[in-house]
Amino acid sequence: MGWRSLCIRDGYLIKDYFMSKSSSSILIYGICETPSILWDVHNKQAETASINRQFIVLADKPATIKIGSSGWAELKPEELLQFENNDEMVTFTKELIFSKANAFSKPIKNALRAYFRWVEQKCIIFKQTGPSSKLDPIFSNVEQLFFNAPLPLPHPKITLCDKKGNFTGVVNFDLSFIIDDMTYLLSLSEGQFIRKSERELREQLIKSSDKFKFISLTKPQEKNELDNIFINDLLSQIPALNHFLEENSRPHSIYHASGLEVLNG
Repeated sequence: MGWRSLCIRDGYLIKDYFMSKSSSSILIYGICETPSILWDVHNKQAETASINRQFIVLADKPATIKIGSSGWAELKPEELLQFENNDEMVTFTKELIFSKANAFSKPIKNALRAYFRWVEQKCIIFKQTGPSSKLDPIFSNVEQLFFNAPLPLPHPKITLCDKKGNFTGVVNFDLSFIIDDMTYLLSLSEGQFIRKSERELREQLIKSSDKFKFISLTKPQEKNELDNIFINDLLSQIPALNHFLEENSRPHSIYHASGLEVLNG
């Protein structure tokens, strides 16, 4: 089932078979009080990039969006001067993703911390056990491997519209990953404090396309060490997360010069 705009009619979510790019739903991520403005931007700009710093066009997105994928960070050449090494760029990247989470959303921030700790630990183990000889050693160090992990998207919102393409609202989640053409939509509330209307919209959204998967997770803990309970729960629900180091292609960083998207080993 392909991507289509998601529409409300008579109070129910239905599938609208518009196939143009402008009618495609977008996934808005980060802190956003007026998602309708971004929907208008998407509709009015025919050449909207599939990934930008505020939303993702679901019809045109890559199959997997990685931390090192182009578009979401929009790092400028002059900004590279602030980094003295790869470790500083990794730190900057994590802070940039954290900045997209509301300061009062502790479960989301704790989930990001746990995920980043797990990614870094997995990269260290991979490097220590000897990466494939097919990989370019320049781009297989621990910091570079970090950019191959799927990008966590805080506060994801899937847009809804009517049959004419007019914005009608969004379906809200806590966190999202896009891996192998599947959009995973995570809730960290364990089913609590979710309005009935919101719960019904989520259920209808998941039924509208086989490219969405809704996952409810236990809340991560605020701790300095790796939260193994949360990570094990996350990996059991999204096994594809475990395979990000198996590819021979490596995003080099969050900076993408013209014509340079992915370096292959």
